[in-house]
Amino acid sequence: MDKSFSVLDILETSWDITKKNIWVILGYSVIAIIALVMVQISSAFIMSVQNVFINMIGLFTLLIVNSIATLGFYKLTFRLIDFEDEEVAFNHVIPSWKNISSFISLSLLLGLIVTTLTLIYAQLLKLPSFADFINVIKTNELYFGIAASIAFLLVLTISMRFMFFPCFIVDDDSSAFESIRQSKALTQDNLLKIITVFAIVIGFIALGFLALGIGIVVTYPFTNVILVVTYRQLVNNYISEHPEDQEEESTS
Repeated sequence: MDKSFSVLDILETSWDITKKNIWVILGYSVIAIIALVMVQISSAFIMSVQNVFINMIGLFTLLIVNSIATLGFYKLTFRLIDFEDEEVAFNHVIPSWKNISSFISLSLLLGLIVTTLTLIYAQLLKLPSFADFINVIKTNELYFGIAASIAFLLVLTISMRFMFFPCFIVDDDSSAFESIRQSKALTQDNLLKIITVFAIVIGFIALGFLALGIGIVVTYPFTNVILVVTYRQLVNNYISEHPEDQEEESTS
């Protein structure tokens, strides 16, 4: 990939990779989906049992399988990019325990943050002044629109800055917080470009759901390939623009 960032080139490269390896990608996606559905059904049953220890087993089983399925697809895509003329073996797509633990750590951290913010909001609603303020926003279309826009932009910005952490976990064998730092640095000056790619990804996913949900079997893997190709191009550009960072890593 060259230094310039081209959304068209990313789409063309992603489609070439997907088209060339369509049966490998679809096969992995189907297996991963079946495994996730089975584990989710089993976890739902386990979580219904009134036993905290058993509930924790169900939760961590779901987290581990989800991590393997998610990171495995990233590993598969990197394998198809870096070793395009070689066959993919089962061990090529299995993430290491370090990868899995890093992904689970960040998943639990995200869950903790969301839960904490939800609890804080629930407690604030008990304050009459705050409850009145929220009611004013909810009942006024202009205020509600402004608040919703601010919340959307905030969530979008955060998502864009940290969306590549799974790629760093798999491709660079980074730890949880190191992958967050690397993703933040990678997206520092590329938010508008990444938002464009992200909008295209959302569009493809929407098309998949519109096709009676069946199309998602094709569009979802394709969108993940797009994200990996985007990551690789951004990394190549970053290395070209920040050679001093590579020199520091080689001497450390």
